[in-house]
Amino acid sequence: MKKRFSVLNAVNLFIYLFIVAPLVVVVITSFTESAYLVFPPKGFTFHWYNEVLTGGRYAKPFWNSIWIAVTTTAVALPIGTLIALAFKKYEFRSKETMRSLFLSPLLVPTLLFGIGLLIFYSNLGVSDYFFRLVMAHIILTVPYVVRTMSAGFARLDRSVEEASLILGATPWQTLRLVTIPLVRPALMASAFFAFIMSFDELVMALFLTGPGMVTLPMLIYSDIQFNMTPAIAAASSIIILGTVLIGLIGMSMLKRNKIL
Repeated sequence: MKKRFSVLNAVNLFIYLFIVAPLVVVVITSFTESAYLVFPPKGFTFHWYNEVLTGGRYAKPFWNSIWIAVTTTAVALPIGTLIALAFKKYEFRSKETMRSLFLSPLLVPTLLFGIGLLIFYSNLGVSDYFFRLVMAHIILTVPYVVRTMSAGFARLDRSVEEASLILGATPWQTLRLVTIPLVRPALMASAFFAFIMSFDELVMALFLTGPGMVTLPMLIYSDIQFNMTPAIAAASSIIILGTVLIGLIGMSMLKRNKIL
């Protein structure tokens, strides 16, 4: 038995190293002083991080992606939560049809979805690239919020909400003070998924953006083909660090509230 566990641990360690090793290489390469990607790095500098965050070609696309992801999350999270709550609390004839409709963006290839939205926006004359991207990202991320929140509401004890109503709380007070705190882990996971999905989306941006609106994934995709500088590694390292920090903050908040 001990030998079996040792082999299993070794296999798991190999898998973890296989997944993490490329990320470590990217982070290490981002500190090189050379003007091109090289490993091991030559020298040590924060120049490429400064270029990504404050100047150069990467600063504006980076902040464009941040604002698009924040706006998308701020809109998709309440919409998806309310939809999941409605599916949980109410029974109506077309419930399964509506559920399938809200989850349909998960089934449609993003490429076809981008082409369809491009034609749709063109027919309507919508030329604001920020608005076009945000609306497309909301459509893409709401299904993830609905699925995650539906799982959270499914584990919710209905008797707690009923006790709140019996004790005199209004439905709004029950939702705000009882229901939402109880599904906070699902809410945080939904926000995380929505933000990451929006920030990392490339295909939609290729179809729906134009001059003056370039996102970070678009620029990285372009530079990988034509301009392999360490700025790519620096931008990727910031994304890796941001993802890890968001996950650690979420876990810390959950443990503080004794949810984990």
